[in-house]
Formats: sequence, structure tokens, C-alpha cells
Amino acid sequence: MFVGLNPMAACHSFCLSSFCFVAALLSGSCAISEDMPADTAPLTVTGDIAANMVDGIDHFLLRKIDQAKAGRAHSWRSDQVSTDGQFALLKAHRARLSQMLGVRDQRMKSTPALDATLLHSGLVHSGESYKTYFVRWDVLADPAPTASNLASIHGEGLLLVPHAPPIASVVAIPDADNSPEQLCGLVAGIPPEKQFARHLAEAGCQVIVPVLITREVHQRNGRSAMTNREYLYRSAFELGRQLIGYELQKVLAAVDWFETERNRLNHPALPIMVVGQGEGGMLAMYAGALDERIHTTAVIGYFGPRESCWQEPLDRNVFGRLRDFGDAELGNLIAPRRLVIGEFGYPQLELATTGGAPAVLKTPTPDEFSAEYSHLQQLFEVAESPM
Repeated sequence: MFVGLNPMAACHSFCLSSFCFVAALLSGSCAISEDMPADTAPLTVTGDIAANMVDGIDHFLLRKIDQAKAGRAHSWRSDQVSTDGQFALLKAHRARLSQMLGVRDQRMKSTPALDATLLHSGLVHSGESYKTYFVRWDVLADPAPTASNLASIHGEGLLLVPHAPPIASVVAIPDADNSPEQLCGLVAGIPPEKQFARHLAEAGCQVIVPVLITREVHQRNGRSAMTNREYLYRSAFELGRQLIGYELQKVLAAVDWFETERNRLNHPALPIMVVGQGEGGMLAMYAGALDERIHTTAVIGYFGPRESCWQEPLDRNVFGRLRDFGDAELGNLIAPRRLVIGEFGYPQLELATTGGAPAVLKTPTPDEFSAEYSHLQQLFEVAESPM
């Protein structure tokens, strides 16, 4: 079952072998056995046989996606189990989601360090209520470290530190087409009212803003042109990994540090929040679903039905996701912790076929958004009334 994949991308190899078989039949190179069932008849197809076959496979896969949506209701049925059974069910769902996303490596214990040189101190900006630093933090260790390579994966971005003790610790994740500097109002690119990292720091929060891999399109080895995200996704997928998983590990490493800090400050009630927009909203939702230490998850410009995910950028593809998780199910993994969903800020994108995968990002219709949100409410209501 190719659930969650681009129907066209999923069946290229199948199409080729099937076409060769059909061509062999038409050329007469395959003998028809006299032992064939009585109801066997010669193949009589009009028009372009290959195009008809591809259309049929396309319809088959789309039908499987619809069936996957219907089948999720059974795996999320929790009204027939006890409260303890519900906890076990949610734990199993989180483990499965973590495996799908590739979030399964032990993270390093790390504290963000100033990314300074002889030319700059790491201090980017000093305002009335907070300071901004350029930092980096270790995430995953190299299995064979050397003196010059102690971590194979690290995060980098901006750290906004309030002058007064923080009221909350926040990972603010921009869309892939925006930089941390834009989200903090240090450079142009995002309207002032949408610079939520800056607003959170001004309100007294400690905020870390990671850099994401961009959607910039480049020619690859003089051949196909594709986004940076798709290029890295293709390499990671071959190794059973996932670009989303690597970026999630960077976010969760920041959450690890926040937890260490609140223990150091003897402030166990200091809330940890994850806020994201666009691609950052997707990462925030995954992070909130996986990590119960996150008190509040705010998703801007991402929530909606995912049954057309095969039309989205290829780097968003997570094999098997639709079999178990729509956005409503991810939201149910966050509840009863706080989940804030913004019905705005969706990235608008159209990628042409230039060797990479074509893709479209658009705002869901009000009906589509409402249907997914209603489904989330139904899941939560069922979970609230166990036997």
C-alpha cells in the first residue's frame, strides 16, 4: 500500500514493468496457454495503453488514501478502553510517529553556545527589554568523533534573552522561506505584526529561533533543479531517515535545554512552548505531539486535511503517515495540553517540474479547515469519556 506517497512517484517502477508486460502481449512474444480459464479474453484497449494504465494506478492510489482516512477511526477508537488503556494507546501512537519521522537517536546534552568570531562577539542586538545572540547547539553525536568533529548534527539560530527572569521558554520556528533575523525584526521580510519571536521576547519570554533548510531552488550537478529541502530529503530517505526528523531533533534539543534551565533556576512550573508558522508550524505540531514536556503548542499556517499531501513538497512526505495520523490525530496527541491553531499564515507556493517533484502549497478552504478541526474535537471528546 503506497499510503501517503505521491501516486505518480510511487508507481514509476511498477508502471515500467507493467508496460513491458503489456507490450510483450501485444507483440505476440508471449504465448497464450491453452490452459487459460474459460473466461479469459484477449486484451482490447483503445487509446494510449500506457496513459490508461497510469490513470488507473493513480485512481487506485487515491482510493487507498481515502480508505486510509476511514481506517484511522479504528486505530484511534478509545471509548472502549479504560483511562490506563488510553494512556497506553497514546504512548503507542507517539512511538509509531517517532519511528516514522526518524526521531529515534539519543540527543546530546548541550547548552547553546555563542557563535562568535574575532570579528563579532555573538551579540546581535541589545534592546530595552532583551538581548539577541547568535548561537549554536549540539544535537546528535558523531558515532566516530574526532577533535575537530564532536557532533554530526547541530542547530543554529538566534537566542533572545530578556533582562528580567523569563516568564516562559519558547522555541519559535519560522517558515522555511524566512530567516530567524526576519522573525525577530532584525531585517526586512516579515511585517512587524507577524514577528512573533520578537513579540514573545518583548512580553518577557526567553526565545530560541532555529534556522531551517530553505526552499531555494538550485541546479543539482548541472541536471535537475530542486529545492534544498527536497535535495536533502531524497538523500535521507534512501538511508531510512527524514529531513523533518533532523529538524525536529534540533527543536527538541532546545526543549532539553529549557528543561535543564528551569531545573537549574528551581522553577519547575516555567512553561515550555513551541510556536511555528508554515513549515515551522508543521514542526511545532510534530514536536507537541511527541514531547509531553511542551506545555503549549501554537500552529500557524499548517493545520488542515492531509489527504492531498502528495501534492505538497516532497520533503513533507512521511511514508505511512496517513494510515495512522491526520492533523486531527496529531492534535489529539497534544491534548489535553494547550493547542493554539491559527487559520492564517499558510505559505503559498507552486513548484514546476524541473527535474524535482512538482508541488503546491495553498490555504485550505474554510470548509476543509472546519472539517479537520471538528474531527479533532470529536477525538478529544471521545478520549474524555472512557468506560
